[in-house]
Amino acid sequence: ARRRGADVTLVGSNLAVAAPEGVELVEAPTAQDLARETLARASDADAVLMAAAVADYRPATPLSDKRSKDDTSWQVELVPTTDVLRELSAHRADGQILVGFAAEHGDGGLDRARRKLEAKGLDLLIYNDIGREDVGFEAPENEVVLVSAGGERELPKAPKAEIAAAILDEVARLLGSNGRTAR
Repeated sequence: ARRRGADVTLVGSNLAVAAPEGVELVEAPTAQDLARETLARASDADAVLMAAAVADYRPATPLSDKRSKDDTSWQVELVPTTDVLRELSAHRADGQILVGFAAEHGDGGLDRARRKLEAKGLDLLIYNDIGREDVGFEAPENEVVLVSAGGERELPKAPKAEIAAAILDEVARLLGSNGRTAR
């Protein structure tokens, strides 16, 4: 998006690589930080792409230090984190495009992605079958399905840069259909 001329803000956590040159980086080490920082900036964006795999749950009572090991059992209560996509959808600016990603595996993954698109009020959802070893997180290539209210389009296995370009092409098309151009 930056190479296409967009002003890009990356809200990131535990990044394994440096942010691209010319991209504003906002560090958000926890799911709560990511929600706060993203929601604070989203209203100024033409498009928001939420590619992060944010933790769905957090400890109800976090410890401030290490718990020493002993022979007693330990139970941890988990509570849901903020659903950032749902919050973005509830507070979206007019004409703003919201894009989510669904890393799914097993039978029914694409059906779950379709339901997620609707439940979270997204314009576009990128379905990624993470049950395969030849594509996805640790592979140099990917194969995804673009899911929108207008239908679905499979992007065949290709280098990740080509997949990203096709996703941005679709975002630009959606922005154009809303009468906006990416800024």
